[in-house]
Amino acid sequence: MSTAAQARLWTKDFTLGTAVNFLLMVNYYGLMVVVADYAMKTYDAPAATAGLAASIFIIGALAARLVSGRIMDKVGRKRLLVAGAIGEVVFSVLYLAGLGLAPLFAIRLLHGFAYGVCSTTIGTIVTALVPDSRKGEGVGYYMLSVTLGAAIGPFLGMFLSQNAGFFPLFVTTAVVAGLSLLAAAQLKVPEAAQESDEDIEEAAEEIARDERDERAGDFRVPRFDLGNYLESSVLPIGAVCAPLFFCYSSLLAFLTPFAAESGLAQPASFFFVVYAVATFVTRPFTGKLFDRKGDRVVMVPAFVAFIVGMGLLATVYRPAAMLIAAALLGFGVGTVQASGLALAVRIAPDERLGLANSTFYILLDVGVGLGPLLLGLVQPVLGFRGLFEAMSLVAIVALAAYLFVSRKRGTMRRRLKEADEP
Repeated sequence: MSTAAQARLWTKDFTLGTAVNFLLMVNYYGLMVVVADYAMKTYDAPAATAGLAASIFIIGALAARLVSGRIMDKVGRKRLLVAGAIGEVVFSVLYLAGLGLAPLFAIRLLHGFAYGVCSTTIGTIVTALVPDSRKGEGVGYYMLSVTLGAAIGPFLGMFLSQNAGFFPLFVTTAVVAGLSLLAAAQLKVPEAAQESDEDIEEAAEEIARDERDERAGDFRVPRFDLGNYLESSVLPIGAVCAPLFFCYSSLLAFLTPFAAESGLAQPASFFFVVYAVATFVTRPFTGKLFDRKGDRVVMVPAFVAFIVGMGLLATVYRPAAMLIAAALLGFGVGTVQASGLALAVRIAPDERLGLANSTFYILLDVGVGLGPLLLGLVQPVLGFRGLFEAMSLVAIVALAAYLFVSRKRGTMRRRLKEADEP
């Protein structure tokens, strides 16, 4: 029996961790798609201000990822996860209070921070649980929780806000956050992920030495080291995935008004459902292909599918064409995200796994966060169809960058080869 066959994937903790991530995604997307509308309707906020209510969440998430990757193994992964999940519950409940526009911004920022802590930590925990011989397959299954959450969350957000109102939606997302906390509390983290007593003692001794040096007049301001916050080995693959998510943000921000303008509002309501189904159907075999044949076999078709899907979306006038575009985009985004993360966690040293996860998602968050802001400036010039055409061209550039990075026989390739050796 092969090593891959012997390695167990669907353990209780892997399943619990995947469930935690799914619930986080439902909470995130369920609020993200309606918070701007909520700000405009409830507080009479102008469109630009209401948009900031949505995007400020990403600022909080980015800050959390920078911090979480560094302190995760010092604090303890489970402790950090539970702390973030408690924050998710608290800030989800605060939406119910209707405190005003300025407090809404604060809640969104802090909620984003709690989300960033949780998503970075749970990603590190789950990817550490996946056997090396099944990284592509395991990470692929784990990332299905993102896809499912990205389909159910927006559906809940739009359906409840339009048919029941914002208050029932906020109750639902608070309950979802509570369930994620319960699941996180039951999760058993591998011992290697927890800080040992020796580590704590060593840290205490280091602090004591610093205090003695300070009292002795030998105090030196520590140099800022970017390596404490980012894992350099992950930067190439993260940098080629980020532009694709910049393009993906155009769907989150402009699909609804584009569909209304084009008379395709009804099929657009099923867009992300088809998107999710396409990812579910393709994810199992793309993950196995990644493990057996390497990343290029799955990444190149995924980039091509995204390029074609964006190009098709720019030209659609019929419902069937829009849903075909959704399927192509679902396969493209889902596969690039999962395979990119699998590459990231295989490239990085084991002791920097937390930083690898946070670095990869920081780059994706930058792409998604900058997208609506920058694309909103050019959309009036290009129109919706021209914007989607431009995103197809940006995706072509991203594919070229990936081909350049993946052909280099440097550190990335050597580490992947070493990871496959017994």
